[in-house]
Parts: sequence; structure tokens; C-alpha cells
Amino acid sequence: MRRLLIFILLSVVLFSCDNTEEQDNIKKDEPKAIVGVQTLFNEDKFTDQRHLALLKELQICKEFQKDTSNYMEPACSPRFFRVLSISDVVPVENAFIVQIKAMVGGINLRRSVVLIRERGELVKANTFVANLIGFQKNKSGYNDIILRFNDNIEGEIIFYNCIFQWNKGKYNFKSCELIEGATWRQRIKPEFKDSVSNDIRNTLIKNQMIL
Repeated sequence: MRRLLIFILLSVVLFSCDNTEEQDNIKKDEPKAIVGVQTLFNEDKFTDQRHLALLKELQICKEFQKDTSNYMEPACSPRFFRVLSISDVVPVENAFIVQIKAMVGGINLRRSVVLIRERGELVKANTFVANLIGFQKNKSGYNDIILRFNDNIEGEIIFYNCIFQWNKGKYNFKSCELIEGATWRQRIKPEFKDSVSNDIRNTLIKNQMIL
């Protein structure tokens, strides 16, 4: 699997270094229905007080903590957490995703945790060691989520942009659409998409980035 990825990635790098037309086409082909998400964790107040209430209910932060430099006992602050709705038909307090800043709780990477309410209690549906970078409308009423995962292939940091769709009370892997390095980016070509997506999915599971 790693050999397949390395072969494709090397092909991408060699091809994209000199082919500006391909890069232009990539930008033109970007999906139109995607709503991008950027989280900087630089706010001091939540935009919706329900978000604060949800974090307190989850008991993942310290209500009376004021030190926003303490990552091991994080304050209930947008400096550490962001709550986003995942559905157009279900209220945020019953279906949402929490982005958790890197280093919170001693975990080096950013996490995205999906929660739903069942019988009045919040239940964890998914945990991803990944950055939420976008939503895509879905007729089910639950938005697809686009997650950006990190990998390290022979010393090079690689990013995978992958789509997950809601089914039977949780998000399920659909496909990976884009692979990106430090100086290049490339959509996965249709003829490679199934095999590469499956290999990336297996790598993410093995590395415990999909839980």
C-alpha cells in the first residue's frame, strides 16, 4: 500500500512541478457545493451560548479555569474548542461536531469529535484525529464532512482531504479527493480513486486517526 501511495505521490510531484495548466484545472474543478471551515482558535467568546453549555455537559473542560495557556486542564473557551452543527434539520444541541485544538490534553494533533443525543444523553458517534475543513450539503439533512488528515511518507508530511457521509447514526468513510504536500497538490484521478482511497482509509485506521 505504501509503495502504491509513494508511486502516485512521486508521479504527482513530477507532473505538477512543471504543469501550471493542471494546477489551474484543479482550481476550476473545485466542488461548488462545499462550505469551507477555518478554525483559528483565536476568539474569546462563543458565538452561541449553547456551544458553551454543550462543552460543560460533555465535561471536557474546566468551567472555572481562566488560564488559556493550560492545555492539560483546558478552560471552556473558544481558545481550545469549537462547536459546529452537522445537520440542517436537527438542532445543534442534538447533533454537532467539536473541534479540539492540538495539544489539548497532551494530544499533539487537532481532533474532530462527532456527538449526537440519544435518549437525552450525548453519545460519541465518531472521533477523528483530523482537521475539519469543510461541509458539503447532503439531501439526508446531515452534511457530509471534509476532513484533512496528516501522514508522513519517507520523511515528507502529506495531507489527505477525505469525505465522510452520515449513515446509521455515524459518519462513514466515502473517499479521499485530494493529496497535498509542502509544495504541490493534486486531486486523485478517477482511475486511482477507489484503490488509493481504500489504502488511505486503511492507513488512517491503522494509525488510529479514525476511531
